[in-house]
Amino acid sequence: MNRTMLAAAAACATVAALGPADPADAAARVRCGGGQVCIYPQPNFRGTPYVRRATDGGVSLIGTPINDRTFSVVNNGRSPRTARIYRSGHFSGSYTCIQAGTSIADLRGFAVGQWGSSLKLNNDRCG
Repeated sequence: MNRTMLAAAAACATVAALGPADPADAAARVRCGGGQVCIYPQPNFRGTPYVRRATDGGVSLIGTPINDRTFSVVNNGRSPRTARIYRSGHFSGSYTCIQAGTSIADLRGFAVGQWGSSLKLNNDRCG
């Protein structure tokens, strides 16, 4: 075997040992831009997020793909903008409040859980 073939065989063996790259893993996390609130349909900020500007008021999530699938959230709004995710589609019932500049990787341990049905953005303090 000549040197070129040996080098090619070695390169193939190295790639095979590393395994194929998982493009789904690289694309699984979608970054949330500045001034936005992003709600993700999977824990740890995975999946295609529902995105709102942090300056917007409130919106019902009923009829959107994210309704009752609010697993993680990022609030990239400016202080004092807070984001509240409510279980009810009418901004009532239990909710979880997310301060500006913070995120929650798994909402299942919080009051709203994965069952968010409305989002309210305002200057009211959490707590």
